[in-house]
Amino acid sequence: MRFPTEPGLFGSGGSTGRPGSVFGGQANRSEHTLYDCEVDGDIPDDLDGAFYRVGPDPQYPKPKGLEHDIAFDGEGHASMFRIQNSHVDYLSRWVKNERWQRQHKARKSLYGVYRNPYTDDPSVRGKFRGTQNTQVWYHNGRILAMKEDTLPAALDPHTLETLDGNYKFDGKLKSQTFTAHPKNDSQTGNLLAFGYEATGLGTTDISVFEIDKKGKTIWQAMVKAPYCSEIHDYAITEKHIIFLVYPLAYLGEELMKKGGVHWGWDSTRDTYLGVMRRGGDGKDIQWLKGPQTMCTHTMGCWTDGDMVYVDMDGGDANQFPFFPSPNPNDRFDPVKATGRVRRFSMDASKKTVRPFDMKVMYGQYSGGLARQDDRYHTVPYRYGFMIGGGPGGGGWLRFDHQTGKVNTFNPGPDSSLSEMCFVPRRKGAPEGDGYLVGICSRAKENGRSDLLIVDAQHMEDGAVATIKLPYRAAPQVHGFWVPGDQLPPVKA
Repeated sequence: MRFPTEPGLFGSGGSTGRPGSVFGGQANRSEHTLYDCEVDGDIPDDLDGAFYRVGPDPQYPKPKGLEHDIAFDGEGHASMFRIQNSHVDYLSRWVKNERWQRQHKARKSLYGVYRNPYTDDPSVRGKFRGTQNTQVWYHNGRILAMKEDTLPAALDPHTLETLDGNYKFDGKLKSQTFTAHPKNDSQTGNLLAFGYEATGLGTTDISVFEIDKKGKTIWQAMVKAPYCSEIHDYAITEKHIIFLVYPLAYLGEELMKKGGVHWGWDSTRDTYLGVMRRGGDGKDIQWLKGPQTMCTHTMGCWTDGDMVYVDMDGGDANQFPFFPSPNPNDRFDPVKATGRVRRFSMDASKKTVRPFDMKVMYGQYSGGLARQDDRYHTVPYRYGFMIGGGPGGGGWLRFDHQTGKVNTFNPGPDSSLSEMCFVPRRKGAPEGDGYLVGICSRAKENGRSDLLIVDAQHMEDGAVATIKLPYRAAPQVHGFWVPGDQLPPVKA
């Protein structure tokens, strides 16, 4: 068994890397348990909880002819830092769903290229092919590992063992898919989510639903998108649900049968903002055209009377150069792809055909992976966070929408940051009063990982504590913090 060494191929460099690579290869593949991590600095006495992460990790190299597959297709690998009483334990485990189990038994890759079932080995045609490698969430005593083409996997919050590789909640969801970016209602704590391509590959159906804290489906509706587009994130306020449809579109069955990937950028398509009422049947949804954009992560959103506001990070064109284009004139433009905070607004009381409004905020700052204090998902908010750079250098950014001030945490030379997560200083702490936690990779130490804890109100002062791993952490796209008092008791 051997991974390719040529850059750009799936799992390039394997676990040891290729000549000249300072970060090692693209595969981790090793489950870890580390009790009592080494700590530099002082972990705040009242910091109690778990930081969960997940990312794509190639289980096996792809067979000949499919080596061009993109990194997004790696199997899900979840990890956890459990912080309690100023001690930290680290754990990582594969998401052992049906796909992982079948490949583990066969000792080889059986599934073809990213989101293309036509390229799978005949032995797994029509079988569950989800990777659940994009985001983790906590709900009803379970960690949910998610990717937007399937339902989630449910993991044990203490051991990360896979409890259910195709978790269907109460079995009443009509959607075949589940977003990688659900939200919690700021008042009730209910889980709000959606699935696009909800009724099958290439369909324009979007299922949107609400699940209570005990896992019961209490509302769902089905709406139609203008075309089949990647809808990576969405926004939900106390009154409204908002979808952004942009020209990263389904390439079609014929191209898929020839081995193509799922998405392609087609600038001839329009960008739409879809807005609908919460709790209804979806028949009131309005699709408004606006400036071309690609925005993948919601920073915050709210409704003020009939006005709806959504802040996201994104660019003016395709941000994923590894997805092809059916249009020869749609060449990847890194300038247009540069992400900045954008604010969308519209008056939901109007029923006439009209464009939505979009403006760029903080024009001197660019980046992506926008976040907020997760207690404010559906209500007006003040602080947003993002990885990026600007006048204060590069690193983690904090935006104060009330004052317009931007603060920066810079990890120092030869270091790179993953997405951070905001942690309230204590239960009931004011918005933005707390810590940022996230992984920092050390280039001159073969990509070895540290978990950093940064005071969100004093970011320029550096990390208050550094939790050191002796190796690279399992990969990450997104992460989620769960306070210790919300975790279930550890089973004896």
